[in-house]
Amino acid sequence: MKTLILGIVLVELLTVSATESNAIQLINKGNDGGTVYQTVNINNNFNLATFNTYFGTHSTNAIVDYNNGLIVYQMPYRRICVVSRMNRSTFPSISQLENMIHEENPSLHALHRNYGISRKRVGNLNHLGRPIEAMCSGFTNYWATEYQQPVPVGGRACAGVHLLIINVNLCGGISLF
Repeated sequence: MKTLILGIVLVELLTVSATESNAIQLINKGNDGGTVYQTVNINNNFNLATFNTYFGTHSTNAIVDYNNGLIVYQMPYRRICVVSRMNRSTFPSISQLENMIHEENPSLHALHRNYGISRKRVGNLNHLGRPIEAMCSGFTNYWATEYQQPVPVGGRACAGVHLLIINVNLCGGISLF
């Protein structure tokens, strides 16, 4: 009887996990011919989407936290995280994002986002939620504002980040290169 109950519990856990979370992995060629590994994880339980691009020293990550209305871009090679409020009127819902990722050629419908990074640092990561705190702890963290067009701030250039279906320009008064 204990074995039967344990078996039912395991099947239920696997079923719930499979329906609540979705992972996609892709391998592409970068602009310089190098290999780029990309993963996207969508967790419907926590209303989170995580993007990871593995490309040597210029790897980058992002979290889209629908519960807190935040988007965070992490650039480990610069040891910085950039935090912005999500524009819910223009950013797709988590189900729309998942549908975009599953399309045959997701780059055709890529989202384009432009952010101006302020010199204002994020004070306390605790208020941004555990996933963001875990990703950005130990990094220098900056606030950013979304703009329609790339806006170089303080005469600095913009860094382009490509996360499968999200093409991002991060422009700011800090050195990104």
